[in-house]
Amino acid sequence: MSGGALQEFLDEIGSEGEDLLLLVSETAELVDYYRRLLERLELDSLTGLPGANKYHAYTATLESHSKTVGMLFFDVNDLKYYNDNKGHHAGDLLLQKAAESLIMISEGNVRSFRLGGDEFVTIITNCKEKDLDYIISKWREALAELNTRDDGIHCSVSVGAAFGASGYKLAEVLEDADKRMYEDKVRIKAARGQKPR
Repeated sequence: MSGGALQEFLDEIGSEGEDLLLLVSETAELVDYYRRLLERLELDSLTGLPGANKYHAYTATLESHSKTVGMLFFDVNDLKYYNDNKGHHAGDLLLQKAAESLIMISEGNVRSFRLGGDEFVTIITNCKEKDLDYIISKWREALAELNTRDDGIHCSVSVGAAFGASGYKLAEVLEDADKRMYEDKVRIKAARGQKPR
């Protein structure tokens, strides 16, 4: 409806038009408020990444919508050390830095989520298996850049990657990525002379 046609309509209905405009305006504000509230509920408040609820909603129909999928499973190292020795605020900063590195690689068909605690996942839809190495390389560069900050927080993260082709089961791809992440965690700890836990 053009501006002129709208004005004619309002002139026809008289004073009721003002009430109608007020109702439309209030309804639009209410819809916008609920949209913003829903967005806030879907985001993890600490990291700004979509949380577990959004992850489950996003993956519910993924098998039927994405012919291939890549999954990167991340686990932040040293969270207990930061919490116990530098305080929970430092632990929060560690998680935020890990999340920021994932936000830096998330665009287009690459989506990242915080599953909870110190675990994160990145999903790459309709990709090739070689794309996973590229995304991991980009992520490592992002994390290395963030670690140049003089903030006393050195973020180390273990990662495992898995690829699902035609007929994949998402739960199995995630399980493979989780296993490979644990293998990476063992390597990192061994390099530091620590025992894996």
